This record gives sequence, C-alpha cells and structure tokens, in this order.
Amino acid sequence: MAKVEQKHLEGLVFRTVKTAKGEDGKKKYVPQERPLTIEDLLAQADKGDTFVVVTKNGRKHVIQKAPVKGAKAGKEE
Repeated sequence: MAKVEQKHLEGLVFRTVKTAKGEDGKKKYVPQERPLTIEDLLAQADKGDTFVVVTKNGRKHVIQKAPVKGAKAGKEE
C-alpha cells in the first residue's frame, strides 16, 4: 500500500481561520490559506489509482497518483 507524499499534494490549499481583535475590541475571524502539507492529513486511503485524504480542517480530497497533464492536483469533495 502506497502512502501520500508531498508531491501528491502540490496545488492543494489548506483553509482555516485565525482569530484576532478588531479595532472595536471584538473578536474577528480572518481567513487563512496556505499550501497543504503532510502534517495536515488526518486520514488517507489508497484506492488503486487515486488517494483519498481527509485534512484537519475537515475537507476530503481525491488525488490522482500519477499526475494528469494539464489537470489540478486533486479534487475537493
């Protein structure tokens, strides 16, 4: 059984929010985006020619093992 490597996650984004104090002193939520890393994965499954991964922010991605020319790295479901 193969494991997901960082090269499989190229082009995928990890989205979350950061809390900050606004000018009025109230809590506000600021969206954050960064490239997805191996440390962000909660679960992974090898499904033959694809990987299915679940990230810490609750998103599920289906990733092709072999890159398809001209396509994105994965599909978010």
